[in-house]
Amino acid sequence: MRSFLATIAVVAMALVTLAPCFGQSSPELFTTLKPEDVAGILRDAGYRAEIVKENNRVFVRSGMAGYNVYVYPYGCQEGRCASLQFSLGLTKNADFTLSMVNKWNQEKRFAKAYLDTNGNLYLESDVYFDGGVTKDTVTAWARLYDSLVGDFRQMMNQLGKK
Repeated sequence: MRSFLATIAVVAMALVTLAPCFGQSSPELFTTLKPEDVAGILRDAGYRAEIVKENNRVFVRSGMAGYNVYVYPYGCQEGRCASLQFSLGLTKNADFTLSMVNKWNQEKRFAKAYLDTNGNLYLESDVYFDGGVTKDTVTAWARLYDSLVGDFRQMMNQLGKK
C-alpha cells in the first residue's frame, strides 16, 4: 500500500510539472526557500512543523509515520536555501545491520539509508531546487518521504526491529 502511495506522489509531482502544458496557469517557482517557508508548506499539508535553532543552524522539526523527522536546509545565503534534506535518525541498536540497510537501498528509491560511524541509523532524502520548485512539489516530496518512512518502519518491524 505504501509503495502505491509513493507511486501516486511521484505521479502527482509529474502532473504539477506538466500543468502549464495543459493550458493552466503556471504556479510560482522558487529557487530558494527560507526554513519558515518550508515549515509553512508542511503545516499547510497537515504536518506538524516547528522551527528549531540549534548550534547556529536553523531547521524544521516535523513528524512522519510516527517518528520525529528533521528537514535541514542546505546551500543557504542570507537565510534563503537552495535545497532541503529530510532526515530520520534512530539511535544505535544492535538490530540495525548493514544487511538491512543494503536491502533498503537495493529495493527502494528516493530515500537512502545508512549507518553512521557510531551505529546510528539514518533515512534521508534530498530536494534540489535548481530550475525551481513549487509549493506543491515540496508538499508532494514531503508526502513521498512520509510514505517511505512508513515503509522503512514496516521493514524494521518485519525484521523484528523497532
